[in-house]
Amino acid sequence: MKLIVTFDFGTTAVKCVVLDENQSVVFSAKQQIHTFHDGLFHEQDPDEWYRAFCELAKSFFETGFLPSDILGLVFSGQMQDLIFVDNGGKSLRRAILYTDQRGDAYVDQIAPSLQSVTSVAMNGSIPLAKMFWMKENQSLLLKGTHKILFSSKDYIITKLTGAFCSDVTSLATTGMMDILRKTYIREFSDFGFNPDLLPRICYSDEIVGHVTERAQIESGFLSGTDVYAGSGDAGATTLASGILEAGEININLGTSGWVASISDGVRTDAFNLVAINRGKYINVIPVLNAGNVHTWVSDFLFPGNLEKYDMVTSLLEESSAGAHGLLFLPYLVGERFPVSDNKIRGCFIGASPDTDRRDFARSALEGVAFSMKQSLEALKITPRKVSMIGGGAQECIWNQIFCEILGTEVIAYEKSEYLPSMAIASSVLLHLEKISSYSEFVFEMIDKTPHTTFVPNLDNVAFYAKRYETFKKIYPTVKGLF
Repeated sequence: MKLIVTFDFGTTAVKCVVLDENQSVVFSAKQQIHTFHDGLFHEQDPDEWYRAFCELAKSFFETGFLPSDILGLVFSGQMQDLIFVDNGGKSLRRAILYTDQRGDAYVDQIAPSLQSVTSVAMNGSIPLAKMFWMKENQSLLLKGTHKILFSSKDYIITKLTGAFCSDVTSLATTGMMDILRKTYIREFSDFGFNPDLLPRICYSDEIVGHVTERAQIESGFLSGTDVYAGSGDAGATTLASGILEAGEININLGTSGWVASISDGVRTDAFNLVAINRGKYINVIPVLNAGNVHTWVSDFLFPGNLEKYDMVTSLLEESSAGAHGLLFLPYLVGERFPVSDNKIRGCFIGASPDTDRRDFARSALEGVAFSMKQSLEALKITPRKVSMIGGGAQECIWNQIFCEILGTEVIAYEKSEYLPSMAIASSVLLHLEKISSYSEFVFEMIDKTPHTTFVPNLDNVAFYAKRYETFKKIYPTVKGLF
């Protein structure tokens, strides 16, 4: 049996999914990872990613599969990271994550005209802005850096192969790549940075290297095994969602989230990424607050309880649309869309003596859906097909809330948190000419993946439309308090 091994290096966990040539999952597992928070600073240890990778690989081989059965390794991962490595591929400091806002004070050093070239909104979360922080605060470390990587999966590729590279989807989020030419901007050196720090630009289906003898000892994968460039998580998730035409929308409810559509070109009213499928672009509205709100409200209502998610589901099953007047602004860690404000924080509005846990649980999830609706309005798209993906999409009542706030049917895939890893395997199959296109793989994968279609209650649609108008007034009213 020939196998494709995929890993997804997300914000909260490393996930391994192994498929055979018939696109069937033969193994899946995940391991949690840690994030270090200090005010605006959000960091992770790159070597923890690699340890998790090696431990998951060990558990895979312990099931009886042979390293010689593997056709290739391909990864997806969080984007907009800053990972500093020496010429041996060793990490020099913790990775600076995409949610980190330390670059906010340096945005004014970046010419606004660069946005038209990179198609990236110049704010404190982008890697380019954080490079100015590094130059000012850790200049010696920067001088000792051999290469900078921008996705968690890029670091794993370096550890496995010794190659320093990144894919076009990940690089499109950095503020450093011309999105149409697929080349680095000349302004990077004008800002006083060494362009030699930047990794090689690759497409997802390119073989970028092979497992080294040292990596074989550490991971168990045979030396010489093909390693592909893979994709940033947005590319993998969009491919997994199956959206291919205008009006088709994907909503990702990971720790953070996004609303995405796909087109033949970039849009001035959205954050644009290069799609895995060459010649296509992903038009994205990224949000900082999505699944993290579900996690927070679960911890808030049931602190320390290992059954907290099931208990929140029970509350939601007894809740009512509108949460008896309670509204929630979901900006727990600031936000970048539909508002760009790193100081704003979440707040409940409208509590009364009758407000109970059911209302707190429901209003928190309604707040995320309202915020996503604002993002859709920014895209000026009336959705005719909405697919939900990410860990949050496993909460059925949340999907129902989305379909009624958006006023359209919503499709949610079971075990959708693994779909991006499954979809990225198509890069290997395409390179090996076992499929003719990404679409061929995706349609077959989605067709065989169990899913649920949620249909809106029209009375609730009308009710939520009125509540939405009230929700939109919250941020302008409270923003001055933070």
